[in-house]
Amino acid sequence: MHYLDNAATSWPKPETVYTVMDQSFRSLFSPKRGTAKAARLGANQLQEARQTLATLFNVANPERISFTSGATHALNLAIQAYPWQAGDGIIISAVEHHALSRPVRKMAREKGIQFFVVPYTDALPFDLTAYEALLKNHPEIRMVATTHASNVIGSILPVADIGRLAHQYGKLYLVDAAQSAGVLPVDAQTLNIDMLAVPGHKSLYGPPGVGALYVSEAVQLNTFMEGGTGNDSGKHTLNASPPDGIEVGTIPLPQILALAEGARWVQETGLSNIHRHEITLLAQLLSGLQEIPEVTIYGHTDVAHKTPVVSFNILGQEPKVVGERLFEQYGIALRAGFHCAPMAHEAIGSIHRGGTVRASIGYYTQPEDVAALINALKKLLSESLSQV
Repeated sequence: MHYLDNAATSWPKPETVYTVMDQSFRSLFSPKRGTAKAARLGANQLQEARQTLATLFNVANPERISFTSGATHALNLAIQAYPWQAGDGIIISAVEHHALSRPVRKMAREKGIQFFVVPYTDALPFDLTAYEALLKNHPEIRMVATTHASNVIGSILPVADIGRLAHQYGKLYLVDAAQSAGVLPVDAQTLNIDMLAVPGHKSLYGPPGVGALYVSEAVQLNTFMEGGTGNDSGKHTLNASPPDGIEVGTIPLPQILALAEGARWVQETGLSNIHRHEITLLAQLLSGLQEIPEVTIYGHTDVAHKTPVVSFNILGQEPKVVGERLFEQYGIALRAGFHCAPMAHEAIGSIHRGGTVRASIGYYTQPEDVAALINALKKLLSESLSQV
């Protein structure tokens, strides 16, 4: 199998991630609870995992990082637990994933907040001039929330400028790093990030079912769920401050430790080395697709401002049919459809095409995987022509 679906979930994982997951599942008790040696060890390792992510994302206080079930959980928590008042506003980009856009729309329906969408063009995925005009003209805006990079077309948004302007106008900035954590440098301080949502199973090379949310001291959220934390069991009211205000119930320590191991692997391998490998293959993929006249590539093709994600369509063919044929006939695993991001497909003009075919590269992708996709597309087209 040629695996080109890393934007959904990275595969395979580093061997050390598998090892940590297995060993911790076999040997550790519930952290923050119990007096057994294994439980105390688990609590210590939980704090080490927090520190690992704090180092990776340049967060000064590791206690401001809470573990969640994933980036979707983290984004829902950040948006739905924020103390909105009717009439408040939020700015989002035009290429958001459902994990961010759906809770925003829910808050619009249920809390009466307003949301504003910054326009998109291929050359300008996030219009900073239009964005600043919104900040100037709408004092009711309290938060800006954007993806770091599109999961559909890979376009990298100017997050440093978005965060700078948000803070200049006294707004909070929430970043969805689902497509950037482990791919690009994500520095909470430099990028002016107040809340950061990350998944474990994508480019941090951890398992599914775990992620994290960073909440700066500037943000006070309400509780999103209520339950036991192991630290305040004698009180009826839950303290909303992270991490205990977020990590309610028995948390999945094996997944958390495997996520931390994946993050350490990223640091040891080096973001620059990972980026160099992925961008080289991205250039190979784009070059190969551009040689096929029947292929339409969506978004810009500037590899310097793009994550290793490419969306395309073949003239006259449904994306999902193409995706299924690529796997069934050639063993190429990728994704086709709307990628849980209809806003992005509306922006790039593929919503009425049934979405796009998406190929996404990871550190374990090899040149022969990319070549296999290009060759398979040429064969599919020749088969279609022979049937006419």
